[in-house]
Order: sequence, then C-alpha cells, then structure tokens
Amino acid sequence: MERKYSKILKHIPTLEDHGHLYMYYGDPYSEECYVYDDEKDGKNLIVSYECDNLCKAIADEFQYEYEWLDIVGDNNIKLEEVFNIDVETQELNVIIALLLYLVGSIPFEDKFIDALNNGYLLRMLKRLEHLSYEAN
Repeated sequence: MERKYSKILKHIPTLEDHGHLYMYYGDPYSEECYVYDDEKDGKNLIVSYECDNLCKAIADEFQYEYEWLDIVGDNNIKLEEVFNIDVETQELNVIIALLLYLVGSIPFEDKFIDALNNGYLLRMLKRLEHLSYEAN
C-alpha cells in the first residue's frame, strides 16, 4: 500500500543529502536539470529534475483542495516572516499552505531557494510526513 503523499515525501532523503542542488543560481552540476538564463543579470537559474518533480507533486496533490492564501490569512501568517514559523507545531492545512506558497513564489522571489538552503523545506516535508502518519 502506498503511503499518503508518497510522491512528495520520497524527496526527503535526497533533500537531506543534497537539497541545495535542487534549485540554485550558477552553473549546472549535471545534465539532469533545466537551465534558465536571466538576460538581465547573467545568472542561470538551475532547477534539477528532482526539484521539478517535487514542485509538480506538491501542486498536483494540493492545489485544488486547499486555498493557501485563505489558510495563511485565517492563521495570521505574515509571508515576509515565513521562516520564523515553527513548522513542527503547525497543523496539516498550514503546512500545505506554506508548501503551496513556496512553490507559487518561485517565479517572483527566491523564497524556495532560501527554504532549500536553510532546511525549512525539509522540515516542512518531515512535518507533513509526521501528520500523514497521524491521519492514518
């Protein structure tokens, strides 16, 4: 039997090992990535196939069932202070809202990259895993 959110949670071991390579600015570390040129500043955004897979899995799983902006508002979450939120104490809907926010923020700001580098995304996925076990 496949566990709940397995398409998302399968990324935990990889994020623990090399999450900083999921998405970053610079030169590609392998051919298994997408390279987006930024003609303005000359930096390349590197998005690994694993990262693309994770983002699509998050969107596919949650985007139609959860209104992340409403959840954020209902819980008085200030997105500019997102990394100050103690994810280990949050309920499932807040974790999902924050995951959707981070995925949605990719085109506009570097919050997703920051969440990879500071371990926040990994902590959210581990909390999602914990909450999925409680739900079963």
